[in-house]
Amino acid sequence: MRWEELFDDLEARFEEQERAEAEADLVDLVRGERDRIAFVDRLRAHPEAWIALDLRDGSNRRGMVLDVGKDWVLLGTPAGSSMEQRDLLVPIAAVLSAGGLSQQSLDAGESVGRRLRLGSVLRGLARNRAAVAIDFWPMGHLDGTIDRVGADHLDLAVHPADVVRRAGEVRQMRTVPFQAVAALVVRHAW
Repeated sequence: MRWEELFDDLEARFEEQERAEAEADLVDLVRGERDRIAFVDRLRAHPEAWIALDLRDGSNRRGMVLDVGKDWVLLGTPAGSSMEQRDLLVPIAAVLSAGGLSQQSLDAGESVGRRLRLGSVLRGLARNRAAVAIDFWPMGHLDGTIDRVGADHLDLAVHPADVVRRAGEVRQMRTVPFQAVAALVVRHAW
């Protein structure tokens, strides 16, 4: 037996085994990376993209991705024939599926807005006395102004959509758990 042939054969087998192990490691690495990608990371990779969301209240909402937080997405939507834009805040928990997303993803990074949770955004709307419309799961709709926001719920002063919140206009107070919110439209800018 020739030693050179033996060593060449062993070296070829060793190199093939190393290649196979490297490919397996790469596959494991890619799978591991995919395991860490969250739905919001996929949404973050699509700023200003038009997407469609199927919500658990049975509705389909379309809009342009304006921002994405830890547990919410903000869409800009046309609001009628004048093409004015309304902002639609959707809790991620209300989304059943999304259309229009590529396979790209993007980490949250250091942006303050993207670290905010739904409760923080709702507290900002309450502080600014923004008039809102809330669609509920499985069905329902209320117009009003958010008065207070707790850890997992909000208090809504229900009043007609076309009036500013005043004590005389408030029809009732409703407490709404976050988990019941399918979507929230900001009706009047603050």
